[in-house]
Amino acid sequence: MSDRPCLRLRYGTKLFLTHLLAVFLVSGSVGTFFYVNAMDSLMRSLRSRLQNSAALLSHAIDARTLEGIRGPDDTAQDAYRATLETLRRMRRSNPDIAFLYVMRRDDDRTVFVVDSDETERQAPPGQVYEDAPPTMQQGFHSPAVDDQLYRDEWGVFLSGYAPLRHGEGRYLIGIDMNASEVAAKLKELRLTGLVSLLASMLLALLFAHLLSRGLLARIVALSARCREIAMGRFGARVEMRACDEFDDLIEAFNTMSERIREAHEQEERALAELRVARDGLQGLVEERTRELERAAERVQVLRGLLPVCSSCKKIRDDQGYWRQVEQFVAAHLDARVTHGICPDCAVKLYGDAAKD
Repeated sequence: MSDRPCLRLRYGTKLFLTHLLAVFLVSGSVGTFFYVNAMDSLMRSLRSRLQNSAALLSHAIDARTLEGIRGPDDTAQDAYRATLETLRRMRRSNPDIAFLYVMRRDDDRTVFVVDSDETERQAPPGQVYEDAPPTMQQGFHSPAVDDQLYRDEWGVFLSGYAPLRHGEGRYLIGIDMNASEVAAKLKELRLTGLVSLLASMLLALLFAHLLSRGLLARIVALSARCREIAMGRFGARVEMRACDEFDDLIEAFNTMSERIREAHEQEERALAELRVARDGLQGLVEERTRELERAAERVQVLRGLLPVCSSCKKIRDDQGYWRQVEQFVAAHLDARVTHGICPDCAVKLYGDAAKD
């Protein structure tokens, strides 16, 4: 047998922990699955809508009209003003659009051409866009959308890009969609998932507690009855209903206890009968022993020489008294003496009459 230390836990505690862990894992897995699917579905829908919007707006602007816009001094050109008005009109038509802008790639730089921002932070033509993301670089050739939401000082956005007509891979239109509402929905999804997980854990705690307490109560009752049987108390029954397989176990246990009680009673009756038989046999043995002793005494008396009077034929006993033969025989033998007359004495007493 191993001597390694063993962490002893009650069965109810083990059952409680295993059920809690099982429900937690199942609830967590299911909640995570639905949360991830909801997030993915929402993001795919948003990215698809943004990509389609960018592709649609890109056909409204001809890149060839923007070649002359190179710096802040070109904002007075009709092409700039027309493009800016088009971008602002598009932005106002869709409240989800936060910013619309046209970018150009000059060698290894990415610069603003037209920015629809109506505040003092509007980017002038020729301003370099630092750290252009990979999706923007991809947008010069094909429609592209950011994979994740990004947050900056102006809010939470998701950007999409599409190349302009006749841009030859140098012009694109960019859309920054205001994703604050989407972020709020994602936060609500996370909160809902967390609340569902907490509710599942609370239900798991309650369910595991009730189940473990019920099973532990039955086990404790059966263990107590086992100890009572071991101490010789066979009469009590386990009165408990579980409406499951424990009912069969309890009934089998009660049947076993009843059979043990009956066997114990039969054993007690058999032992009592044996004691009575033993006492009777002992009394019989004692009586037979006394009879044997008396017989032995008589045999002892009759064995050896008997002093008989040669005249009257009386016999002398152990006390020295002379007794008639009849008295001696009656005192020492289990026999009664009757009187008769032998033929010889009859002739002596009655003569020829006795012969006739």
